[in-house]
Amino acid sequence: MSEGGTPDPLMTAAARLEQAVARLADALSRPRAPDDSVPRAEVAALSARLDATLAKLKTALRDQAAPDDEEE
Repeated sequence: MSEGGTPDPLMTAAARLEQAVARLADALSRPRAPDDSVPRAEVAALSARLDATLAKLKTALRDQAAPDDEEE
């Protein structure tokens, strides 16, 4: 939580991302019939979306951690 008692948006985003990854890992661990596979193109698209989301989150965290030039 932030100082004002409201949740920190970056921490909320990180927690939601962790939960999504956990759900994906759980889904992948379930046994599947051989003919019940996910097309590679869909997996690649999901992977690209996850990579983009992680990059955005890393940038936001880095920007938040950097001191503002205006405060100097």
